[in-house]
Amino acid sequence: MTIVYPWHQEQWQYFANMMQSHSLPHAIMLSGPAGIGKHAFAKSLAASFICNHKLEDGSACGECKHCQLFNAQTFPDYIQLSPDEEKHTISVDEIRELIAKLHLTRHFDAYKVALIECAEEMNTNAANALLKTLEEPPEKTIIILVTSRALSLPATIRSRCQLVNLYPPTDNEAINWLNSVSGEVEWEPLLRVAQGAPLQAMQYHETELLDQRISVIQGFLEVFETNSNPVDTAAKIEPVPFMLCFQWIQAVIVDLLRIKAAENPITLENPDFYRPLLALAPRLQVPLLMEFWELLIERKRMHDNSLNRRLFAESLLIRIHKLSIKHRI
Repeated sequence: MTIVYPWHQEQWQYFANMMQSHSLPHAIMLSGPAGIGKHAFAKSLAASFICNHKLEDGSACGECKHCQLFNAQTFPDYIQLSPDEEKHTISVDEIRELIAKLHLTRHFDAYKVALIECAEEMNTNAANALLKTLEEPPEKTIIILVTSRALSLPATIRSRCQLVNLYPPTDNEAINWLNSVSGEVEWEPLLRVAQGAPLQAMQYHETELLDQRISVIQGFLEVFETNSNPVDTAAKIEPVPFMLCFQWIQAVIVDLLRIKAAENPITLENPDFYRPLLALAPRLQVPLLMEFWELLIERKRMHDNSLNRRLFAESLLIRIHKLSIKHRI
């Protein structure tokens, strides 16, 4: 089934034209913010590459044998690779396995397609292992990389792909679409928190994710208070997926750096926390915030699903608490 959101019609037409002129690149990178529909676009693109009877707009027919197999997730010449849900990484072994499958003889006279979701989560060895195949893929093979952070990928990977940027809709486009699929809700504040990403706004509306995010950020901000207890904060955030906590805490550090650079920054990752962030920023030096950032990156690399999550969170938050007290302005 083809799912292309209204705000991506221009990019879809771009690929439709290339399909019609038989000038498709062998490696494509779809880049854009999270929550705007990149993955649906990539799946629809893969389906159209595989389809035997494309529609006039280039989308898959949904009825031919190839489409039926693809929709049943049994098309043998389609490979999809996603990061481990807990560790959020793509390992070199997974990339090597994907490459081996790409070099097997095709079952059908159609493209063999590989889709690598969240490609920025490839570790260094995995990215290096993919380089040669990106440069010289097997015949009639297309590799699609999807990323929310293209600049996190090595330049050697980016240079071997046709980069296509996917953008979020305007606020009006997003609200109109959200109202059409989820009913009339007060979408404006949700869209602000979601940085204009309509699918993220919908997820915040339909799940407990927004409440979890608020709880994590409030708990993290409490760590900077002299009399706070980081152990209590660690217990509070323990039920939340650990990588989401990292993402939200990193966003707080980014916002504090933006406020240090300009009291009224143009954009914030957490606009709903502007006032407490504005109050906290003067108490923290930029070098200290950069030290927090490096500490978060270091701990993210260390994180392993086998670790005791509570102890891991406690050690991180206690370290940040001590540093903030020691270097307080």
